[in-house]
Amino acid sequence: MKLFIYLIALMSFIVFGGGNANAMLNSQGQSKMPASHNSSNQYDAPAARPTMPSNNYYANKPVKLHVSPASIKTVKKVVSKAVKALAKKDYNKFIKTTSSSFKKNITKTNFDKVSNSLNAKLQLKNGYNIQYMTALKQAGIKFYVWKLLLKSGRFIYIKTVIKNDKIDGLAFI
Repeated sequence: MKLFIYLIALMSFIVFGGGNANAMLNSQGQSKMPASHNSSNQYDAPAARPTMPSNNYYANKPVKLHVSPASIKTVKKVVSKAVKALAKKDYNKFIKTTSSSFKKNITKTNFDKVSNSLNAKLQLKNGYNIQYMTALKQAGIKFYVWKLLLKSGRFIYIKTVIKNDKIDGLAFI
């Protein structure tokens, strides 16, 4: 379970732009490595290890949160409405579940691309069940992880950031 939580945390850096993980990458997305030695002496000291960013990378380790059953039920309603809107390809209903800041990033064209892709690959229209997995806090952001169990027997994880009972971030992982 710890490995799963750390995997989710790593994905949060990538999906939600959590600065520190990207600090180790250059503009092409490749790891910054020290310059290699050009010496032919096999006994040369090994190349220095890359240094960690100046702010402590490990300080942003995810922390599991205790969430009341009532809060989980409230958040699940919001997430369920959003997934239902995606399954039915209903942009207007989906937008009603999102915060104003998240809404600005979701165009009808982008929504249609995501909805069509999810429906083609996952067959959401055939039915699903949403199961709460955990709530984590990392770098000051609280997020919920859900397991979407499909009628086909497949599943996918959903990561959501909820603010004021609205979706402020959403990722299928």
